[in-house]
Amino acid sequence: MSIQPHPRQHATPPESFTNSPLTPPPTDEKPTSLVSRIIEEIKNRREGRNVTDIPWAVYLLDLKGYQELQHELQRDESLCGFAKHKLRYDYFPSSSRLVLRMPTTLHEKFITSIVEEIQLQLRSIQDASAEFAKEIGSEGSASIRFADEEYSKHDPDAQFRHSKAQFPGIVIEVSYSQKRKDLERLADDYILGSNSDIRVVVGLDIEYKTGKKATLSVWRPNIITNEAGEKELIAQLIVANQVFRDSNGNLSASRTGGLRLRLRDFATEALAGVDLQLRDPIYLPTNKLCSLLEHAEDAASVVGQQTGIITANKPWVRKRRRESSPLEELTQTDEKRFRADESKAADQTTRDDSSYKTGSTSEGEAS
Repeated sequence: MSIQPHPRQHATPPESFTNSPLTPPPTDEKPTSLVSRIIEEIKNRREGRNVTDIPWAVYLLDLKGYQELQHELQRDESLCGFAKHKLRYDYFPSSSRLVLRMPTTLHEKFITSIVEEIQLQLRSIQDASAEFAKEIGSEGSASIRFADEEYSKHDPDAQFRHSKAQFPGIVIEVSYSQKRKDLERLADDYILGSNSDIRVVVGLDIEYKTGKKATLSVWRPNIITNEAGEKELIAQLIVANQVFRDSNGNLSASRTGGLRLRLRDFATEALAGVDLQLRDPIYLPTNKLCSLLEHAEDAASVVGQQTGIITANKPWVRKRRRESSPLEELTQTDEKRFRADESKAADQTTRDDSSYKTGSTSEGEAS
């Protein structure tokens, strides 16, 4: 079996806040009002001042605006480092959409339980496939980047990757009302951007505020022939909104539903081969998905309603923070000055924008 290494590309896709823009604006040019608002939101997240609880905040930002955002971030080394290493975000060049993610407690608990169940089943494989299974690992929300300029950077909710593969074989996304409409875009980007090396995209849709309904969707790569007789790679929807819990919170009566995977799905065909090997099942039936979701909801409720057990005995009079170093004090003073300058600049930009309409528009924080 021949394994081809992932080719190195010299193109500069708009994939990261740490890449230089293709055509940087002049250093004295003021950022547009939308870019300024995004910068402010990123700063709020860095400093723990989340002024919104929207888990999937969408901004309509064209490529020029996205490059401007990268440029502005690079002017602040600390903020650029936060965006690179800690901020979870996605950019869709095809639809000019920037998304800032902020997962909820329920979201994180549910995805963690799904990952743990899959890992448990992978570890239980004892036949000839065991060695292959040992090479599969969970990589959390590590950024996925593609060489193709049409597809940008994404931070999935969960992913499983073979140690020798460039891309994960399985990507999992938990969605809700704001994110639901972007699931198909995500599936396209993952499967097409990886040239089908991402074998399965799983969408778990939960209505954590408006109801109890929960559904499962699954996409896989497929090759079709178009009207011109050419072969095209597509992300095909294999399982469409399969209900595993209804709007009243009742378990689906389906005995055949649920998330069905095979061991070979966890890696590119260049590693798994094209024959009948590595067919070991990984199966989460509807009752398992439902019980994991209910457990996550219970855990999230305890935190959200602040009914969890805490330490009652506090044998101290006061709490003392460590003393700030002179460098930290200088940084804090500079930050206050910078924020004041930015506020003045934002006011001026707002006045300027009243007579100039930028090409980058917002979707009202979320859609």
